[in-house]
Amino acid sequence: MKIQSRLDKEGISFLTKSLPLLGRAFDKALQGKCSFTAIGFKTKPGSTIPKFLGWLFERIFTSQGNIRSDADIQAIKYARQVLYFMYKLALPYDKKTSKKVLDSFAQTEVELKSLEIRSDDAIIRKARTFITRVLSGFCPRDIIPRHGPGAVSTGEKGGEKFTFSRLIGPLDRMYPFTEYFQVSCNHTIDTMHELPRLMELQEGTAKVVLVEKDSRGPRIISCEPLENQWIQQGIQRKLYAWLESHRLTRGHVNFTDQSINQRLALKGSVDQTTVTLDMKDASDRVSMKLVNELYSGTSLLEALNATRSTQTRLPNGVVLTLEKFAPMGSALCFPIEALTFYALAVSILHVYKNYSWRSAMESIFVYGDDIICDRKDYPIIMKHFPRFGLLFNPTKCCTGGFFRESCGCDAYKGIDITPIRLRTRWNHRSRNSATQLTSYVALSNALYEGGYWRAADYIQSLVERLYGILPVVEYRVEKSSGSKHYITPPGQVIGWHRPHVNHVTHNRLLKIPSRLNERFHKQEIRGYVVRPVVKYYKMDGWKEILRYFTNGRSRLQRGAFTVPHRSRLQRGWGTSFMTCASSYGASFEDPHWFRTVSYSSNAIELRTE
Repeated sequence: MKIQSRLDKEGISFLTKSLPLLGRAFDKALQGKCSFTAIGFKTKPGSTIPKFLGWLFERIFTSQGNIRSDADIQAIKYARQVLYFMYKLALPYDKKTSKKVLDSFAQTEVELKSLEIRSDDAIIRKARTFITRVLSGFCPRDIIPRHGPGAVSTGEKGGEKFTFSRLIGPLDRMYPFTEYFQVSCNHTIDTMHELPRLMELQEGTAKVVLVEKDSRGPRIISCEPLENQWIQQGIQRKLYAWLESHRLTRGHVNFTDQSINQRLALKGSVDQTTVTLDMKDASDRVSMKLVNELYSGTSLLEALNATRSTQTRLPNGVVLTLEKFAPMGSALCFPIEALTFYALAVSILHVYKNYSWRSAMESIFVYGDDIICDRKDYPIIMKHFPRFGLLFNPTKCCTGGFFRESCGCDAYKGIDITPIRLRTRWNHRSRNSATQLTSYVALSNALYEGGYWRAADYIQSLVERLYGILPVVEYRVEKSSGSKHYITPPGQVIGWHRPHVNHVTHNRLLKIPSRLNERFHKQEIRGYVVRPVVKYYKMDGWKEILRYFTNGRSRLQRGAFTVPHRSRLQRGWGTSFMTCASSYGASFEDPHWFRTVSYSSNAIELRTE
């Protein structure tokens, strides 16, 4: 009733802003950084604990807001579930919020422009030596380019991306058009008449776009020029494989496996030997000055300069010269920032704490901007990173108490307390929305498995009023470390997962049609199946061959491409088995069907195996 009353007075902002604000104060108190104080809530007499959910908070904190030695972990989990349930809800944003985000983006450029990095700095020298050793033997020219799933600043979509119409000076000098943008000499000869028509540019210009992120506002994404993105994706793929297999970074710099950081977060929440650090505006604060200093002497630096966009166009039309290496949106942003953070952290420990190289490397783990280090080492790392323009987010750095957070895993004393979050808005008119249906079915299944049965049943009734009766399906669990995550790949019927229900018997009671597929020898049921939205483009043989060599075999017909971020619902036959991937934040991605359609619309967490 209290939630309903506040909701009537304050609107949706109570759930998306007021409760998460209280949640951040709650998390700080869990870490022992301060006592738990209510923000925007009345407190109990003689106590700092709010009356709202006070009966629950009393099982966690003393009357003065200090964490109890016998704090109820289940109470912590339930409290965070209420406080953060709608924190990630993607909502429309106004012009004021957009301006604030863009001003922050521009202000970072001003700060980086005045940044000074000395070549003879001890940390820089050691980090440069380390990176040189890691990248020894790495050839950035030996790549297979490919297109990314996102939009490009030059506007091409789908099959249009295989028509290259520009020669960008720095890019062409290192990656000649006839070698990296065409299949073979025969391809070049057959299209010789088109070469003089190519537009020659001195540099490429990216484009900043704002996309819905969560209740806090939009996220900035930089769309790269088509030709730059084509090469960037090839370098990224090789960098991922190189760094994840190199003896100096293997298991410590990760891009495809979050479970390493998640397991360390769970472990650190028990023995408190490690802490989790989170960077502030990580991708926007890796300056080109820093990259030039750290990567000089490596073959990769020339490739980074050749493929990098030196300027970007803001939504208001203003062209901004970039001081940062690359904003989020560049395919090289993630690997370069991860290697940079790792090299700097290792060098700091080597220089200022006299660690051997091996000891320093073994104590640091990086996944993007999520850093894990030994508890005794974090002060020296947090002290020296700002010298290079890199800042930490103090509210998300878990350095005290038993609370740890990394790569989507929130842990307390070895227990996963990550809240189940709603991300997708409900629209009772969107009966044909595949994203809405899969998102809310996944949410209901996660809530049911987490023990929130009435909430799960309510969402089920809400969905079935709009979409009709859905079958019960069985999940197959993929063996992997981490939490379970329910997803609906193509060809599998969308349905409810109820562990206590026999799905075959229940579907018969619901009169769900079933059949035996004699071709594939498997049982199928009829229901909603997600299909891609396909658009056809005029593609000649050479473009199709280029597509095959870079993306692999496609199930789609010649000239057919899936439309990004769009899918459709269709009544059809499919299997009643859905995949349960044991990975936090996992999402289904089939390169031939749904390259950009993800069913991880809700951050789903269940009990750790």
